[in-house]
Amino acid sequence: MKTYLVAMVSAAALLTGCASAPSMSYGEKNQAYVSYITDNKLASLKKINTFRMYGWQSLTNDYLIISTSPKKKFLVEVNGFCPDLAHAQTIAFNQSMSSSLSTRFDSISVLGGNVGDHMSKCYIQAIHQIDKAQAKEISAIGKPIEKEQG
Repeated sequence: MKTYLVAMVSAAALLTGCASAPSMSYGEKNQAYVSYITDNKLASLKKINTFRMYGWQSLTNDYLIISTSPKKKFLVEVNGFCPDLAHAQTIAFNQSMSSSLSTRFDSISVLGGNVGDHMSKCYIQAIHQIDKAQAKEISAIGKPIEKEQG
């Protein structure tokens, strides 16, 4: 019986090891985003004029990509740690002016979570306009490289 139990535990550990792909920590990803911004000389914007949310993608608790149209994308950095942003299902923008999204004055809140949880405001520190290809490159940071089949 002990041999069977040891074999089952070993098999489970082996399968878990194979299933989990190596990944970067949030800190490593954040540093990679900073390097990407620097290497690609992404200018920092003070605000997005005529802001209307089209879509978004969380990256870490410090970064997300937002879209204002299928072609207009922005890399947004919040000021400090924003709890649960990396796994958020719903976010809200707290805007000082309804038609724009500004750094320092505007914030993002993560909605959902547990009932009674305090909803914190995560102030926007930086906004960088990116194109569709850059959004794809940034999204791929820290993810395993897919092998081509053929």
